[in-house]
Amino acid sequence: MTSNTFNQSKFIPTPPEKGSFPLDHESLCKKYYLLYMRCLRRSDDQSSECRKEAQDYLGCRMKNQLMEEVEWSKLGFEDTTKQKQNESPGK
Repeated sequence: MTSNTFNQSKFIPTPPEKGSFPLDHESLCKKYYLLYMRCLRRSDDQSSECRKEAQDYLGCRMKNQLMEEVEWSKLGFEDTTKQKQNESPGK
């Protein structure tokens, strides 16, 4: 009956790779969060259709130091990075 529990190894939790994701206690990015959630609801939870809203929300979090500043390409927004490079006035 309980013999299986004695053979199991002890579970040791590990912290997330990139650290914690602080909560937005002051609701600094609530507007962007709500826009993203509304988009998800409209698109039947298809996140690919809400990329702009997701990028706006993450941008707000980075701007308000609720998450580490990260390149957009590392967050899955490679196409946005390439698009901005093509639109730069030097080209």
